[in-house]
Amino acid sequence: MMQKLFYRPLRGGLFAMLGLVGLHARAEAPVPPMPALAAACLACHGAAVAGSLDGAPRLAGKNPQYLAHALGMFKAGTRASPVMQSVARTLADDEIASLAAYFSTLRPPRLAGPVPDAALVAAGQRLAETGAGVAVPACFSCHGGGGKGDGARFPSLVAEPPGFIVARLHEFQERARQAPPPPGSMTAVASRMDEDQIRQAAAYLSQLDP
Repeated sequence: MMQKLFYRPLRGGLFAMLGLVGLHARAEAPVPPMPALAAACLACHGAAVAGSLDGAPRLAGKNPQYLAHALGMFKAGTRASPVMQSVARTLADDEIASLAAYFSTLRPPRLAGPVPDAALVAAGQRLAETGAGVAVPACFSCHGGGGKGDGARFPSLVAEPPGFIVARLHEFQERARQAPPPPGSMTAVASRMDEDQIRQAAAYLSQLDP
């Protein structure tokens, strides 16, 4: 009986220590070396690929499946961007996978920029968490808890430069003007957002820490 009494806490403590060791090992996982091709990305996306205040999106920390999917769309010409299409067309599939894997491991802080109006941020938080009725669902309902992203189709929104969020939503709105958007798509949602809501979402999401 004494052996059992001592064995149980010891076994539980051992498993707990092993769990902590495993967590520490994962936290200490080395960042892979930067692919040579990544250097070209820094000119627009910043030295830490955290985005830029003039509208380039954040690449750091995004889901590698999403990054590879986005580059694949640029390569195929199904996502519009003259700059990105010209870059992606030169990439082989294994180069796309390498870039996506590398950028996903980076964890720089969000960009330092002008602090948006507190009321704008608060309105953006409501929009992100609860939406604006049936027409504009909550951002986090598709983009995952806290806007951290959900798989290959729904990227992380946290710490995105506000200029990128505004420009991207405008792109969706322009697409909706050219053809009826598929129900439930981001194009459909953006088409129902007004300019105030776009600015609110951009202000709030840009202030979230990655």
